[in-house]
Amino acid sequence: MTDSLAVLARLRNAEVAAARRRVAEEAARREAAEMAARSADEALVAEARHGTGYVAWLPRGLALRAAAEDEARRAQERAAEAILSLAAARASERAVESLSEMRAAEARRRARRDEQRRLDEAGARRPSQPQG
Repeated sequence: MTDSLAVLARLRNAEVAAARRRVAEEAARREAAEMAARSADEALVAEARHGTGYVAWLPRGLALRAAAEDEARRAQERAAEAILSLAAARASERAVESLSEMRAAEARRRARRDEQRRLDEAGARRPSQPQG
């Protein structure tokens, strides 16, 4: 692998690692947002059971639930974007690996051709031996 290709491979590996971390972070945020939305919904049910002050609290409770649900949707979108970013980073990483493998295969073919050429040249320089 050439130096520039090795640097590019390390960069792609670092990008994949960063994308994996982002996926994990966004998944945790999504879970927290979904839990907050469930809690807001449960709070509406719990307040309804108590009855006292429910009418006054209801608009605030509905607003809190709506906000929590919106945040959960946004968190889900961010998590999906993170997964797409990871897929793109992996594709880039595989492309660099593929290029590296192709260059290594070409270097091996070139080395075999050079070796065969040296053998052919050595055979041509050798004086002919009489047969028999």
